[in-house]
Amino acid sequence: MTDNRKKLEEAALNSVQRNGFNALSFRTLADDVGIKSSSVHYHFPEKSDLARTLIERYSETFFQSLYAINERKWGLRRKVRAFIDIFENVAAAKKLCLCGMMASEVEQLDDVNRELLNSYFINTENWLIQLFNDNRDDLNTELNSRILAKSLFASLQGALLLDRVVQDGNRLKAQKELFMSFLK
Repeated sequence: MTDNRKKLEEAALNSVQRNGFNALSFRTLADDVGIKSSSVHYHFPEKSDLARTLIERYSETFFQSLYAINERKWGLRRKVRAFIDIFENVAAAKKLCLCGMMASEVEQLDDVNRELLNSYFINTENWLIQLFNDNRDDLNTELNSRILAKSLFASLQGALLLDRVVQDGNRLKAQKELFMSFLK
């Protein structure tokens, strides 16, 4: 990967997580990196190419984090806390989850990028379902793993969004407290 491409990806990722994909322009991206707009098009002929790269890159990094959590010899409480920490770190950087942000603009994405987003959300929920299934004895609720997984992931995405508006972080903290109460 060339330095310019790497810089473009970093600048685009930062911009989209803060402002959304529709707000991103190749001209502004070129200015941010200090190159010509035509150079952005060299690396990403269409905006959909950039979207695909960002979703794939973000998903890969995210799932590497989940893999690292799985590899630890932690109990369920610590693993769920580590999962929630990912979202708290995003919030601390005054950003949103890239895929959550792009999901809000899904109607403007092409089919390939919609499918990539769908895969990100489904795979994350499946990871959580498996985590809860593997640790059923450590759950302090009768809710099934599928409901817990979908609720946790959706609530964290929503809390990021709402806390950004209100600027207090209380919704993310509330979701953390709520879901930790489901664990022994």
